[in-house]
Amino acid sequence: MTSAIKRPFRMQPHLNSGRLPFEHLNLRRNPFGEFTEEERTALAVVDVDAISRRLTNTGYAVQFVGDKGHGKTTHLLALKARLANAGYVHIPEGQCAPLPQGSPILIDESQRLTRWQRFRLFRRPVPLILGTHEDHSAELKRAGRTVETIEVGQGTSTERLHQILNARIEWVRRHDGPLPGVSVETVHRLRHTFGPDVRSILHELYVEFQRLTEVRHV
Repeated sequence: MTSAIKRPFRMQPHLNSGRLPFEHLNLRRNPFGEFTEEERTALAVVDVDAISRRLTNTGYAVQFVGDKGHGKTTHLLALKARLANAGYVHIPEGQCAPLPQGSPILIDESQRLTRWQRFRLFRRPVPLILGTHEDHSAELKRAGRTVETIEVGQGTSTERLHQILNARIEWVRRHDGPLPGVSVETVHRLRHTFGPDVRSILHELYVEFQRLTEVRHV
């Protein structure tokens, strides 16, 4: 007996429509699929002005703490885009990565640094921007740093999330004309279901838009 092979869900084209995928929605692709790093940076809706001003202090460290999908990477990418001399690295799960050069230094998933890397990095005389699942405050303070901790997700209001979701739709617009959208009521419902987990919200909307047959608000 052979077991069934699960295949990723794909939108089936309308029979005899002769249309490109998502053309019926005036979109180039599903707005809630994977975006490139450049796209995520361009669409970041975060407030990092105050942090940018504090990065002149070489002993300053800010850590964005939160679970997967809550917005840590979005904050780091928004800051990286403003900092021409920054060094940035994202550490994949189960892997190691060398410490980058630059000032400031941004480490995405810094809880994956080795103990020796943290010891060296936290004592380097450059500002630090960390995205992490773990609170590094104690280690950073032992290294003589001034530490600011931001719990990501808490600042994502319904209004801001509504803006973020509809900006993604506008980004993949195909041409002038009406677009589908995400209503404030739907954002309220999704926040009630998933809390600050933006990644799960995006997945839920991805499935919804795969099934959408006409331009309307969901």
